[in-house]
Amino acid sequence: MTSALIRKARHVLGDPVLRRWLLRRMVGLEKAPPAFTPGAPPYLRAAVPEAGHPAPPVWTKPESGKSFEPPDGNITIDLPGVSVNVSANEPGSLFDRDYRDLETTLGAHRFAWVPLAGPDIDPNWVAALWGYWVEKYGTNRSGWPWHAYTAAERAVNIIDFSERFRLPGNREETLHILAGHAEAIRNKLEYFGEHYTSNHLSNNARGLLRIGVALGLENYANDGAQILAAEAGRIFGRSGLLNEGSSHYHLLVTRNYIDAWLAANHGNLEQAPLLGDIAERAVAAISGLCLPGGMPLIGDISPDAPPAYFAAMTGGDTDGPAWPCNMNEEYRETVAGLLSRIAPISPDRLAEDGWHRFGNERWQALAYVSPDGWPPMPGHGHQDLGSFELHDGDAKVIVDPGRGTYADAEYAAAAFHNGLTVSGSEPAPVNRPYYDDAFRRRVVRVTPALERTRTGRILHVYGFSRLSGVGKFERQWRFEDSKLEIRDRVEGRGTKRIDRRYVTSADVEVEDGCAKLNIAGRRWRLCADCQPNIKPATKWTAYGLGQPSHVITFSGMEKLPFEGTTVLERL
Repeated sequence: MTSALIRKARHVLGDPVLRRWLLRRMVGLEKAPPAFTPGAPPYLRAAVPEAGHPAPPVWTKPESGKSFEPPDGNITIDLPGVSVNVSANEPGSLFDRDYRDLETTLGAHRFAWVPLAGPDIDPNWVAALWGYWVEKYGTNRSGWPWHAYTAAERAVNIIDFSERFRLPGNREETLHILAGHAEAIRNKLEYFGEHYTSNHLSNNARGLLRIGVALGLENYANDGAQILAAEAGRIFGRSGLLNEGSSHYHLLVTRNYIDAWLAANHGNLEQAPLLGDIAERAVAAISGLCLPGGMPLIGDISPDAPPAYFAAMTGGDTDGPAWPCNMNEEYRETVAGLLSRIAPISPDRLAEDGWHRFGNERWQALAYVSPDGWPPMPGHGHQDLGSFELHDGDAKVIVDPGRGTYADAEYAAAAFHNGLTVSGSEPAPVNRPYYDDAFRRRVVRVTPALERTRTGRILHVYGFSRLSGVGKFERQWRFEDSKLEIRDRVEGRGTKRIDRRYVTSADVEVEDGCAKLNIAGRRWRLCADCQPNIKPATKWTAYGLGQPSHVITFSGMEKLPFEGTTVLERL
């Protein structure tokens, strides 16, 4: 309790915007968020126990494959951030060991490794581990193993596995356990009011729909479909992009809606056409996130599945175990048809939701600029307003590092992104779920704007104006054939520390006052009006996995108004 109080005190002391809100709240100028009932979205009927004896779950899917045999030897299982060796003599060690990261524990309990193993998975191991899990955790529906998101993921993964092979364990017991998953999810839906409900609720709904269709439980299937349809209006923007500030999470949630649509079709649910329309809009937005060298991982990286698992949606390499390779033939063909027939939406539509792709024939950049000037809340965006990823052809010259785990708070900060800070302060305030729109507008009075020019873009940001003596920040990208100029201007008065940072996975050395970058023999020079400082960093490629990178920083005590130019030149 003491440590929690200390953390809260640090939050208040280190965040002047939070202090301002608390003072206004104390004198009655700010109201608490509207009252709500946790777990009860207002558009959904209350969960009512069925009268009499509810219909027993019935497996409605085809089954194939022979009976399972006890496995022998060892297996290596990939979990979020780590790979674990499990012995057939101690299968429970997968679930019972003390992992450093909660997401690793949850990945084990979600059976998240089953779809990631691809078509060559050994079904005997899945059956053995399911048997242990049912015996140890199947009846006590409490704690993290039965968290609604985890229960939904586990149920879907076991259902998909059972469609490929057969139901693991005792048939009737497994059906009963899966039906119990639906009950547990329905009773603990992750609805936290209009101000703090995220994509998790739609994930809960996908679990309900998939269980309901697979087991012939109509109420659960209908509830899931209703939630998915309603939540799409909350979590997707007008362009069809997930409005939580993460490119990877958009792929994850798009897959979920495609999956839900296919299940709704199979179950003849009335919401199936609507779910199909939602999935199509989400698919149409994906190409706008992709640069010539691949899709930048802007925002958080989900532990549920690595970005490479969704390569079919981004045009990446699908030779490995990528979705939907582990699904049945009809499912794969339907998904392939959907992905191939949907035309991409225009960049202007993406820009409405804050995603901007720009450049010229050789240089291509992607930037996420939250429309209101705050990181999405709830969401998976970072404090990096004005940051961007830049490719020269297929070479990823300037990269967004993503975030390796939810414990890596520094990788959500502007100090690890391609932007500018003023005296250590970030261009966007830290967002909180209890701030309302009126308070946010009081702090950031003018929303960001990205202006199109003949040679690139100009970004206008007003988040620094919350700082004493600081006004508007402008960043201009000017593209030429062999170089890019980035012109920064910070309005205000007094002297401030200005840090301009650029992250790269290239090999870097300092020469003649510039940073020299090298990627597979291709070379660039990054120069500004002061010496660069180089420090090691990580470019995250999946949850907990990354590659060595560098942060190049140009720093100085500058008198405002400040103007500075950074030049990236192809050699």
